[in-house]
Amino acid sequence: MSNQKKRRLLVIGATGKVGAEVVYSLVKYPDIQTVAAIRRDDQAQSMLDIGAEPIQLDLDDMTTVEKSVVGVDGILLMTGYTVDMLKHSKRVIDAARRSKVDHIVHIGASGADTAEVSHWGWHQMIEAYIEQQGFRYTHLRPEGFMQNLISFGWLQNGSLTNLIGDARWSWVDARDVAAIAAAALKSPDRFSGQVWRLGYDAASMAEVAEMMSDLVGQSIALSPLDPQIFYEEAVAAGADPVYMACIRDQFRLNAAGAIPNADRTFDEAAFKAAVGRLPATWNDFIRRNAEALKVAAIS
Repeated sequence: MSNQKKRRLLVIGATGKVGAEVVYSLVKYPDIQTVAAIRRDDQAQSMLDIGAEPIQLDLDDMTTVEKSVVGVDGILLMTGYTVDMLKHSKRVIDAARRSKVDHIVHIGASGADTAEVSHWGWHQMIEAYIEQQGFRYTHLRPEGFMQNLISFGWLQNGSLTNLIGDARWSWVDARDVAAIAAAALKSPDRFSGQVWRLGYDAASMAEVAEMMSDLVGQSIALSPLDPQIFYEEAVAAGADPVYMACIRDQFRLNAAGAIPNADRTFDEAAFKAAVGRLPATWNDFIRRNAEALKVAAIS
């Protein structure tokens, strides 16, 4: 048996839609110890069951931040949907520097060249700070998540919420973001210094509704919604008002055609070379999630 030390990889956001997929991918490798950051005690057993090591991490508690990065070789850095992402990210980066972490994979947002969507700029400032502190880095910049249709309740009562008018948008399956993240964490030599923009299918909401109607076998109508109403409802439900203002502004800019190349898609061949398969199209996503989409459509 080899006595080679396992590489310890910390997944922040391990219970989210991207982070969970990263954990599932990494635990398959015997030379990796996957450390899954959790906030609640009741999340620990599920991580142990799949072979991950759970560790308590509260980004508002610097003591847990410091403990979580001890002995870690690489980190997947994801933060919550609040303006505190700036404070939380800096805390992790500073603690990682003190613990001599080698590599950080950061999941941010679209890399479109506009400062009008504030949280895109926040993420790019985090990227710059990671680089400034001397880490090996891999920056991931996903476009719109296909999963938003379900997780944000955009699909319900036989209709699909439309916040962007006739605009076409670049979309990515969260599983594909996770696949690149896991590959980068596993192979830092191969991915260090790279920036990946992740969006592999472009469609308007009307086109998505039409594809869903055809593939799910149920007529899906469009339900236009003013981004301001979206913002007010999200804040009333407890979402961070500063962050939600960013999302509202993004929808408005998309609808106005004011985000250059908002429907730009990226290199499928490079993705396949990195993870061994092509990224999902909307048709792929709808077929794979047909039952969940049917349930969402009638709820």
